[in-house]
Amino acid sequence: MSGHIIFENSNDPNLEMLAVEIQSHNVTFTIVNIYAPHGLDINQVQKFFSTLKTRTFIFGDFNLHHPFWGGKTSTPKSEEFLDWLNQSHFSILNTSMPTHITQNFTSSVIDLTLCSASLLNEVYCYVSDCTFESDHLPIVVSWS
Repeated sequence: MSGHIIFENSNDPNLEMLAVEIQSHNVTFTIVNIYAPHGLDINQVQKFFSTLKTRTFIFGDFNLHHPFWGGKTSTPKSEEFLDWLNQSHFSILNTSMPTHITQNFTSSVIDLTLCSASLLNEVYCYVSDCTFESDHLPIVVSWS
């Protein structure tokens, strides 16, 4: 197994993102982890994602709400992200299970898991109920 970090400098100092390309058993894939705080220019994120060509998994706290992935409401940014997602080669793995629970016990789906559409039939995804003392629930993905 070998891999390297894909570095993309962002113009937004609030964007936290890491991408690692891994080669294992003659299969190359990319894993991306992202934290996109409220107010982030989602176009920067979409631009980087559009450069990813291999089998890709994207995991992150996007801070976006939309009924498509289990949110109660949508925002202009989440509508824009969904439009981009529908035109991209990525698919969303989330079910409507909450991924974030506040101290007041309200829940939302702001942590999203995406994969290249070509992987969609090879993966299984679920939200674990083990909190690890965080307000975010882990999303577990199995790839066969």
